[in-house]
Amino acid sequence: MLGTMPAMTRHRELEDSSALLGDHEALRARIAADGYVFVRGLLDAGTMADVGRHGLATLQHAGWTESGDDPVGAPPRLPVRAVRMRHALADPGYRRILADEGFARVPFVAPLSELMEQVLGPGGFCYPLRVPRVVYPAEVVPRQPGNFVHKDYKAVQDMFTCWVPLGRVPTTLGGLAVLPGSQTSASVRPRPLARLEPGWRTTDYQPGDVLVFHCMTTHAALPNREHRMRFSAEYRWQLAEEPAPRRLVFGPRGREIGSQLFGHCRWWRSVAGGLTVFDDGGDGAGPRLPAPPSRFVRLSS
Repeated sequence: MLGTMPAMTRHRELEDSSALLGDHEALRARIAADGYVFVRGLLDAGTMADVGRHGLATLQHAGWTESGDDPVGAPPRLPVRAVRMRHALADPGYRRILADEGFARVPFVAPLSELMEQVLGPGGFCYPLRVPRVVYPAEVVPRQPGNFVHKDYKAVQDMFTCWVPLGRVPTTLGGLAVLPGSQTSASVRPRPLARLEPGWRTTDYQPGDVLVFHCMTTHAALPNREHRMRFSAEYRWQLAEEPAPRRLVFGPRGREIGSQLFGHCRWWRSVAGGLTVFDDGGDGAGPRLPAPPSRFVRLSS
């Protein structure tokens, strides 16, 4: 129980914003103050665990992990398949997860879409590129991009990430950590997050939990100290009236990502007509448009 936890443990726990659901002003105030909103058990735990198990089974079948009865606990198989996103997208097993309806429809599950409408307002939309995150144990891949302290796209000032654990993700499996208050500064010192540093917060995530954070919030994943894969999802959102990165919306042929696979599904929602897109070069490189002033956080530097 929370009342029996040591003071240091309580201090390092993410603040649960479940009591703020339905109050958009309170949720936005939490974003402005802390840079994130964490909601314990927002989504159906069984559904999220099933999505995770199915994705890990897909990777196991594709040779990412050792064969066996339990894809969730399967250790990685060498050689390493992919660490960076561009390499993962070239792997057939990873692409099968992108084509999985259960994984793709999570942003449209009522509690998550309703939460993001409360945060962004009715003008928000989810990027068609939804990102499965597969993280190898640190003993296999010591240096991983997500483990480095960073902020997200500075060209989209009000982009939000919904980080969703697809199964149990304790701190030992490399759960995500955030630095509350960091959203007020554009500066960040990139470095591996070897442990939870003072001021940082995380938790032992359960399936159904959702962590939403602003793109200017400093964050990183803790090292995966277990001998199995960490599997989670990232669903990113922004306001439709602001320019969006082309690579997160449209495929190489200019068609909305996912529309051919899921356009016939009742849950599918296309991006807003007339959306302005720009080329950001990928992975934060290349030319950028000047970031518009944020509506949700106030930069002090």
